[in-house]
Amino acid sequence: MIFNVIVIGSGHAGIEAVCVSSKICNKVKLITSNIESIGILSCNPSIGGIGKSHIVQELEILGGIISESSDYSRIHSKILNFKKGESVHSLRYQIDRILYKNYILKLLFIKKNIVIEQNDIKSIVRFKKKILLIDIFNCINISKNIILCVGTFINSKICIGKNIFKFGRYNEKTFNLSISLKKIKLFISRLKTGTPPRIDINYINYNKISIQYSDYTKYFGKIFNYNNNIKCFITKTNINIHKFIKKKFKNTSIYIGNISSLGPRYCPSIEDKIYKFPTTKNHQIFLEPEGYYSRELYLNGLSTSLSLENQKKLIKKIIGLNYNYIIRFAYNIEYDYFDPRCLNQTLNIKFASNIFLSGQINGTTGYEEAAAQGFVAGVNASRKSINLPLWKPKKWNSYIGVMINDLTCLGTQEPYRIFTARTKFKLFLRIDNSIFRLINLAFLIGSTTKIKFKYYSNIIYNTYINLFNILNNNLKKNFFVYKNIIIMSKYYGYIKKYLFKF
Repeated sequence: MIFNVIVIGSGHAGIEAVCVSSKICNKVKLITSNIESIGILSCNPSIGGIGKSHIVQELEILGGIISESSDYSRIHSKILNFKKGESVHSLRYQIDRILYKNYILKLLFIKKNIVIEQNDIKSIVRFKKKILLIDIFNCINISKNIILCVGTFINSKICIGKNIFKFGRYNEKTFNLSISLKKIKLFISRLKTGTPPRIDINYINYNKISIQYSDYTKYFGKIFNYNNNIKCFITKTNINIHKFIKKKFKNTSIYIGNISSLGPRYCPSIEDKIYKFPTTKNHQIFLEPEGYYSRELYLNGLSTSLSLENQKKLIKKIIGLNYNYIIRFAYNIEYDYFDPRCLNQTLNIKFASNIFLSGQINGTTGYEEAAAQGFVAGVNASRKSINLPLWKPKKWNSYIGVMINDLTCLGTQEPYRIFTARTKFKLFLRIDNSIFRLINLAFLIGSTTKIKFKYYSNIIYNTYINLFNILNNNLKKNFFVYKNIIIMSKYYGYIKKYLFKF
């Protein structure tokens, strides 16, 4: 059987790619090394943030599933930058890992035109206009287009102290695709990232740490007081902790040269914070629950590569955690990535147009950036398989376009992260107008369902009518009303034409 699209990898990029491909064409296949890892949150149990929540909202309008899954599984939510202008207002959800994973599995397994296979691919061969994928059993899968969403699993190694393990995630094996991809003459380099330890929620002194409550506010059309009642906590490092880390820094993989690549600038390890900001007396550590029934707390801000024994001693020195225990240890991971400048803005390789790359393989970091790339690759791979024109995201109408333009034109030397500061159109690229910016596009590229398109079209239609009524009620001097009327009127003719077509 010849598939239209085969997606390799089941992280956020792979999930979005296979879901949107199944909406546009048939014969779609997802290959993963472990079905149990589909939809797993590899690092922090949260979705959103500054710039990231803009991408999540855009994916919701376009037909992605990351927003739907995070709405279903959220346990805590915050509105960031609420005191600033609307263009930088952002959402951040804490997620129940189990609910999130199960919801994504449900969405995948109810789609009849998706074939899911647990397997490992050892080599990729281009043959005429087809791609041959050879697995570890020497069986061949044939596809018109493939999407590689292998994340940090290509030639990766995990470092804990001086110890090195060849894993893509802890206790999960890596992919051996580097040789096949080098034959396509892709430029390969290395990046690193890390994850902090998880501790036991039952051994915390709550009298010595501050509580961070969820925001119970109706905002962006989302009601937060449902499924949203878990508290987060904040503690801080101190001078004693900084002195301890400085003494033990010589025993880390970075110091002895096991890791030499760059990590994410905006999510540094605790060693980097102490080294780069020596005058800072304390750094915040956020204690984030991993679910309703989980005993684990994620220590956001304490990413480290210290040895296991030193990590245990470090936890005991933190205020409020003096009698706590580590459930999962922290580690750093170094992996291969490919220079994204070898890609078109449709995310296929310039000199191998039926191979698409998305996710951390392109040098990004974060669930949201990976999901957006997977969505773009999925749309274009499926449209290419049925001979439709490809979609190039534009940087003036979406943060997805900003990210794709940055990657394919400028490349990246460190793990790329989206921010509102990366665009000069941020006054226009707000969360609250994403429906008006992108619903037309979702209809044209075929990534949304008829029901969802009609639902969002009704929102635009009713908003236009309400604003028109306000305009007639002696508010003609209100500049902001005129501004919104101008924005809405651009879409009114389109909505009136297509709203009742289905």
